[in-house]
Amino acid sequence: MENFRYVGVYDEKIGRHDAFLEACEDVVVRWPCGIAAQVKDICGSDEDVTIKRGDRLYIESGYKYSDSAAEVFAQATGLTFSATWISSRDYYMLNMFRKPQAAMTHVPLPLPVSFNKWSVPTERSSRLANTPLTIKAPEQFPTIPTIDEWQNVWKVWDLLTLQIITRDKLLVRPIDLRHPFIFYLGHIPAFADIHMAAAEAAPLSEPAIFAQWFERGIDPNMEDTSICHSHSEVPDKWPSVEEITVYRDNVRRRIAAWIDSYAALKGNVPADAARHVWMAFEHEAMHIETLLYMVLQMDPEDIRSPINCTFAPNRFALPDRCWVSYAGYPAVVLGLPSDNEVALATATLPPGHVFGWDNESPSTNIAVKPFRIQTQPITNGEYFTFLKAVQSGNAKFKRSIYDLVPRSWIALECDQHPTRAANTAVLATNYGVRTVVGTPSIFSTEAALWPVIVSQVQATAYASWKGKRLPTESEWTHAARTYHLAYALSITASESNYSSAVPLDMYLDELLSAQNTTASVHTCQPYDLFVPSDANVGFAHWHPVPVPALQPNAITDADSLPDATFIGSTWEWTSTQFYPFDGFQPSDMYPGYSADFFDPPETRDSDSTHYVIKGGAYATHPRIALRQTFRNWYQRGYPYMLASFRLCEDTV
Repeated sequence: MENFRYVGVYDEKIGRHDAFLEACEDVVVRWPCGIAAQVKDICGSDEDVTIKRGDRLYIESGYKYSDSAAEVFAQATGLTFSATWISSRDYYMLNMFRKPQAAMTHVPLPLPVSFNKWSVPTERSSRLANTPLTIKAPEQFPTIPTIDEWQNVWKVWDLLTLQIITRDKLLVRPIDLRHPFIFYLGHIPAFADIHMAAAEAAPLSEPAIFAQWFERGIDPNMEDTSICHSHSEVPDKWPSVEEITVYRDNVRRRIAAWIDSYAALKGNVPADAARHVWMAFEHEAMHIETLLYMVLQMDPEDIRSPINCTFAPNRFALPDRCWVSYAGYPAVVLGLPSDNEVALATATLPPGHVFGWDNESPSTNIAVKPFRIQTQPITNGEYFTFLKAVQSGNAKFKRSIYDLVPRSWIALECDQHPTRAANTAVLATNYGVRTVVGTPSIFSTEAALWPVIVSQVQATAYASWKGKRLPTESEWTHAARTYHLAYALSITASESNYSSAVPLDMYLDELLSAQNTTASVHTCQPYDLFVPSDANVGFAHWHPVPVPALQPNAITDADSLPDATFIGSTWEWTSTQFYPFDGFQPSDMYPGYSADFFDPPETRDSDSTHYVIKGGAYATHPRIALRQTFRNWYQRGYPYMLASFRLCEDTV
């Protein structure tokens, strides 16, 4: 064997490792007399074999998967990647997958050619190699959700309302600014039935009084709860769970029948009827998140976990922070250019149409100046470091530790809980993150590397401590969409000349220059089809997942795109106050959806002012997370929603 050397060849595209023995010099193989006859029977000759220098003898092939590949495999097959065990020398790992009880993940394509998380976006971007690409929504989602999508949402909703929340807790109100759980049990079918009745020009389902009791919930002003938008009257006594579930099932049958008729008519239906049905679907998907963050404020002992979950130990250092620079753009497009509710009212549903909520229209162009932004959101571990600085007096804020500790955390060990009184502002010695599958420690488990879930007030305080700021809505959108397209295109390019010294949007335009086109042709489309396929949305997990982390003293290649995450695990706060775009018109179908929450400019920076959040969380339906025209918003002091943040700064 001294005449051979081992050679390993790795095909990154398909993730396969081939092993060979390569001859270091010419080698003559002479068959021993004892086996020569057998060799002749098998090969037809027992003559000597000459292996020339450089010839290779094939040994074996093996497919090698990275950490992210396991997540891609899970989402592509409808499984959940739930645990991993790594050998002591980090050579091998054993991964465990399970079939989820309920999830809203969406598989847009057959299994990718490899389990690199960029393989699906790369398959899409490869079409850009020679011809310009016009991205249309049908490639990703049909205009009207399919019955399978409806049923997946119903499974998640039922799991939340009838299992994770036990029946004896349905009258609990874990957040004072919201109704008790039982309201939402009736709200979802009531809202859907109102819109199905409008779509069919037919009466409400019985009991019709449910539409009056359950049509709209409450979201009062945080600083003065007497200030609240119009909402449904609260009955003297809530209906029984049995009455509500019978009503719910009747409404679901109504929806399924409409979907069947829509399929039979091959989509030839009035656009306004289709919008009502779409609106009912996205409304239910959004309220899954609302209900979830309410559940997370319960006593963990009262939550019936849907699965047994194993959290990995914290094996890595906090992320080595990477930044990506952008030259800016004179007209970043926000919103939907073609979703005019009035114009569509008397029309047949156009093929491939993309619906959006009223605040997404009309589209608007925003000029963005040069800036740079972090590749990852701030983690729980990093945020705790900030709190320690506040407690020690190294960071001065008017707010107490009580106001700055995330409500997404729960004290696991402490001598004294933080309170509003300044003289009792003591941090707990250990915190866990609230999830429906446990409260993993932010010190000893992977939760240290999860994006921290905070209010906009808390996010802004951290940014101020770091001497940075939060990105605007237009900056965040430009950064995310440019990054996703640039990364996918850079993989398919014959040669990549990316350099960290070049703003990413300029690099992207260079990649597209051969086609006489620019990035804006693609990034202004409603759906971002270049989001990596391991994005943690649609309950791929029932908790956030770690941001990419670097080992201590790791070397980062300045001439390769850093690993960035913009979609999944949590939404992200921006510094943009929730205002309408110029030319905004309230939806006739749901007039108060957005208009009730636009704040006048003079309210800026009060806790009750509403600010835009972007992206999508682990509980966000993929339709919403990938439709990057979607605008979510909350009061900036509201600490419960699944939202994190990243830092941004101006550049010259």
